[in-house]
Formats: sequence, C-alpha cells, structure tokens
Amino acid sequence: MTKCGMQVSTVLICGNPMLREGLKHILSGTRFCISLEEQFGKDRDLGLPEETMPALFVIDANHDQNRLIDTVQNLKERYPVGKIVVLANQFDLDNMRAILAAGADGYCLATLECAALIKSLELVMLGEIIFPSGLFLSAISKLSKRLEPLVIEQIRPIPKLLQSDRKTRMLSSREAEILRCLMHGAPNKVIARELDVAEATVKVHVKAILRKIQVSNRTQAAIWAAEHFAAPTIKDESLLQTRS
Repeated sequence: MTKCGMQVSTVLICGNPMLREGLKHILSGTRFCISLEEQFGKDRDLGLPEETMPALFVIDANHDQNRLIDTVQNLKERYPVGKIVVLANQFDLDNMRAILAAGADGYCLATLECAALIKSLELVMLGEIIFPSGLFLSAISKLSKRLEPLVIEQIRPIPKLLQSDRKTRMLSSREAEILRCLMHGAPNKVIARELDVAEATVKVHVKAILRKIQVSNRTQAAIWAAEHFAAPTIKDESLLQTRS
C-alpha cells in the first residue's frame, strides 16, 4: 500500500491532447508524478523495469471505447499491483459496472473538480473502489422503479452457489437468496417484500454478506455474485415452480 506523502508513479493513457494537458496541470504539485504518457489503445507492455513499476494508471475512456475493457484487463494482468482509474465524460451504469468488473479501481467523471479528483486518486491508492455514488444510487433507484416487477421475477428461481471456495460455504441459504437479489440490483425494500422479512433484517444480512465475501459495497457484491452463482438446472426450476 502506498503511504501518504510518497510519490506515486503515474501513467496517463489518453488520446485527447486537451484532457492530457489538463490532467498534467491538475497533478502538478501533487505526489502523483507523471512517469509516462502512452497513446491510448497500444496493445503492448510498457517495458518498465520492476523497480519503476507504475503505481497508478489514469485512462481516458472516450478515445477508444471498443478497446477500453481489454485495456483495463491487460494492464491489470501486466501490473497487478498498480491501480487503475478510468475517466469518463458522462455517467453510464452498465459501462461503469463492466469497467470495475474488468479490474479498475476507480470510475470518475472528467467533470470532477480538481480537488475532488485528487482526493479520489488518494482514496484509490489507499485501496478504496471509487465511483460516483450519487449518480449510481439515482440510476439504481430509477431502474428499480421502472423494472421492479421484472426484478422480482428475475430473482426466481434462486440458483445454487458454486461451492468453489471458503467464502461461498460461509453464506447461509438466506444470505445466498439476498445476494442473488443484489446481483439483479434489487433495493432492500423489494428484497424484504419478496422474502417476506423486515427491511431492517435485510440490512443486517447485507452487512453480513459484505463481511463474509470481503467486499466493500453492494456493487462489488453484485459483481462477486455474478461470478459465483451457478445457473439453475431444469430440475431446480421445476422444483421451484412446483413449490410456488
């Protein structure tokens, strides 16, 4: 973990000259020292020795969107200790989820104030996952209101967890049900109504789930669930339909 005050070797991957110069100006005088500027989308190793391994990559999301996910994944494979922050011109929920799932540590808007951007980079270096929480919650709220009946349908049947690691075995059946709901973006009140429990009970279970699977928030839990749930078999679906 990078200690506060230490210089952070920073690589800008940005094809927009104005944005690149703006970032250089914002970061000047901070501990984020630009060590290299790479044109966005070049599919090659940066060729840096281990002792000068970049600590932070800042990527312009808008120059080559078709290759953005591949770029994030490739950087994470080559520089697993390095942190990755993607800058986007506008908020897109699906795009943000895909970028974070690919291994990025932060998703920020290029419209952030200078101080807010620097603070976001500092939090990323401390191990936090950064994204526009206000816009995320607003998008989830609008989506859940519009698709609430579909969300309720999607959380049935409840698939089995893949028993592939210790974390999945630690979850109770109720926690697995709630985790499945989180994967589909259901808010606590919808989960409570669907499972016929109090909303406060759902909150307690969600807190326990985050602790057990060692993630920080509902978004990370949803991504984790997508990787660890097994699709229900025809037999499972028949059983659940019979019960209902």
